[in-house]
Amino acid sequence: MRLLLSSYSLEPFPLEEIFLLGREIGADGLELVLTPEVFKLGLAKVKALAETHQFPVVNIHQPPWYVLFTGQGLMKKMIDQAVFFRAENLVAHLATMRRTFDSPFFEWIKGLESNQNINIAFENAAPRKLERWPSYAGSPEKLEEFVQKRKVDLTLDVAKAVLAGIDPYQFFQRNREQIKVIHIHGFTHKGDFHVGCTGQEFDWLGFMSFVKKFNYLGTVTLEIFPLHKWFRFNLPPRQKLDEAKKIIAENFDLLRRA
Repeated sequence: MRLLLSSYSLEPFPLEEIFLLGREIGADGLELVLTPEVFKLGLAKVKALAETHQFPVVNIHQPPWYVLFTGQGLMKKMIDQAVFFRAENLVAHLATMRRTFDSPFFEWIKGLESNQNINIAFENAAPRKLERWPSYAGSPEKLEEFVQKRKVDLTLDVAKAVLAGIDPYQFFQRNREQIKVIHIHGFTHKGDFHVGCTGQEFDWLGFMSFVKKFNYLGTVTLEIFPLHKWFRFNLPPRQKLDEAKKIIAENFDLLRRA
């Protein structure tokens, strides 16, 4: 099992900061979120950063602004980008597929996986307005049925699962062969996401220890964004960056101790 950081963790600071932090705390690699900064910098320069800092891009995550629909064109483009980085997994939000349970789209996906030697790992949905359709994306019973019948690869976002009424322990145990990526971040029942894992809402240490018992060989990405409230404003002061790095390092150490 490899522990990754999300490249979104230190937004809106320059991308190189997360490479530096990853090396410093001993993470195994990066889950690269396809943000505007990534495209502004250029994929070749991002790849050069990974090589310079010897911190590989292991997963690619779909652009965060595609919350309504992900079509074949975007999916093919993201796969090409993942292949460019030699990434193992492409994380795509299942709720943005906007397709019915039996859509031939998912057969097309399986064909792409085979041809490109990459896992397209669909992420479960949270009980939020934008993620209510298709309904199987976040429903405990329907998601399970969808996974078993379509045999797709998965990203298990534990916080979203808990809030949607899915038991992450049971879901992982039943579907662990298809779960290629696990997302870990704190949450509150008020709907806050991507906060630290030090609250009382869930036993993160216990869950990580449970996953280890099965010799899980996939990736686990720490998805906490301490600077999230600054996204729409100017670059926060350097002090905030140092504080964010400390929070991420403490949470990463928690996962590593499991």
